[in-house]
Amino acid sequence: MNINDREIITVKYTTEQNWIKNVPQSNWLCILVDNDRQRNYLDEVISKIINNDVCYVCTVGQSCVKTHDLMDEEIVFREVDIEKLYLPNHHIMTTWHTDFDEGIWFAIFAAHHEEVSIDKIVVLDMTDGNELNRIDKILTDLKVNR
Repeated sequence: MNINDREIITVKYTTEQNWIKNVPQSNWLCILVDNDRQRNYLDEVISKIINNDVCYVCTVGQSCVKTHDLMDEEIVFREVDIEKLYLPNHHIMTTWHTDFDEGIWFAIFAAHHEEVSIDKIVVLDMTDGNELNRIDKILTDLKVNR
């Protein structure tokens, strides 16, 4: 699906499959949907999306503030760690959105990066599929009403 000249990809996080293979490796924004996933799973996802050169992360869902804070903590940790863990050449922008629909709208229509042209958006569902119907409806409505 394309909206606002951006390819929208929905990926369901699961430990049974290699979900990261469906994620781009450049010029992408992640809408990270989390309603209360355990910390170890969030740590895995955050590490992998950073390693895949994400340029912008918008968190939505019931745990959006916590997830956003964990994302920012990992970025700062990588910036100051003596071992110089991987960070992309660009700054990673992060936002959180307590209004689910508004967060997805913002990511598609308003999110902008000074250094990277965002041409792909990955909606990464970490809710065991509980929010997939809601995500699909929002995306369909945004595409139709555009």
